Amino acid sequence: MLMLGCPGQCDVYSPPTAPSVEVSACKIPEDSLMRRQYGHLSSGFPLLQTNFRNEGTFLVALVPIDFDDLPGDPGFRSRIDDQMQLVSDWYDMVSDGRVTIEWRVHDSWVRVPGKSTDFSLDRSRSDDDRLALAAIEASDPLIDYTNVRSINFLLPADQTFMAEGVQGFLHSNFGYSNHRTDEGPISNYTLAGKYFTAPYRNLWSYWAHEMGHMFGMPDLYHVGSQWWNGQDLPYNNYPFSGFDMMSSQDGPSRTLTSWVRFVFGWLDDSQIYCRPADGIEDLQVSLVPLDNKDEGFKSVVIPTGRNSAIVIDSRRPNPRFDCPGTGSPTASWSGRTGVLVYEIDLTLGHGEGFAKPVVPTGRAMERLETCGTPPQLNALLRPGDSVTVQGLTIASVNSGMFDTIRITRTS
Repeated sequence: MLMLGCPGQCDVYSPPTAPSVEVSACKIPEDSLMRRQYGHLSSGFPLLQTNFRNEGTFLVALVPIDFDDLPGDPGFRSRIDDQMQLVSDWYDMVSDGRVTIEWRVHDSWVRVPGKSTDFSLDRSRSDDDRLALAAIEASDPLIDYTNVRSINFLLPADQTFMAEGVQGFLHSNFGYSNHRTDEGPISNYTLAGKYFTAPYRNLWSYWAHEMGHMFGMPDLYHVGSQWWNGQDLPYNNYPFSGFDMMSSQDGPSRTLTSWVRFVFGWLDDSQIYCRPADGIEDLQVSLVPLDNKDEGFKSVVIPTGRNSAIVIDSRRPNPRFDCPGTGSPTASWSGRTGVLVYEIDLTLGHGEGFAKPVVPTGRAMERLETCGTPPQLNALLRPGDSVTVQGLTIASVNSGMFDTIRITRTS
């Protein structure tokens, strides 16, 4: 649908008014403490690949587990089949077909010795693998784990002993545990708890988020917001708010930013418009919405220093993956249609809030009632909106099938 004020123009993709420079100039290096200490999750270049590589076919097992005091519910496939398909379709979309997720489902409940309450956890953890190891041992005689890269364990419906969830990865303590199967080691797992059965929350987005860490993706939220009481952090402790699956798996905008896709090789170089800040005076660029398949630029990257840049995406609602009602004209949360401008600081890494949106003056937080998250930033630019950052003013010129932006030097 054409936006008012640009008849015939909003649906026309126009070449930029100045050419992109070599994309290598925009492959901003990461120099974070997280990378230097751990070296397994990438907020910048070069890409680290210590677990899943960034393309190929990945086999995931779905294993339902129950207990003497908590037998599994019959017909559990009815609550997971669509969730598995959503994960596969989401990775196909964000990787532009480079990643295929396949599933091996065990169709009956596997009984784990002991009581469910022996494994109680009251919050999300990545360092308590007791249940995963017990479940692998119980399921190994029943399941062919050949080529399985990760296991998603399913708990009985309406269980309460697992409040949030627990997960393990090759790069965490789980990767060094004694967890071999008859067919070889299993290095990754997820185990979703009660949190993900609440209204407007989903198993699939939890699985997709945690699988992101298996690919080496960083958290875009500030990990300290989960563990450090009293930490003074902006935007409800989520510097990137709800604009990325790795910032908020439950957020309104369940996609991946162009920066993350760029780092992981899920955008071609031809889809990146690259120009350093000191090379811009007056520039106009059209952007293809991030989740669309049209040809053209999907990201503008403007280096502002050795480890920093401004990045610009075009966003549109995706009813398949986003919270219900996201982007609707009647929705209380309007932040899924328009242009997102954000800064990246790659002296920061995983869980350190390395990406932050640039928010137009006077904008308030907004809440989408059909989404299980706190209020989110109203940060997207629509025609007539602009932000000024690092001596550049970035304005939305028009919006339809594509977004056209104008970038001008102000200082």
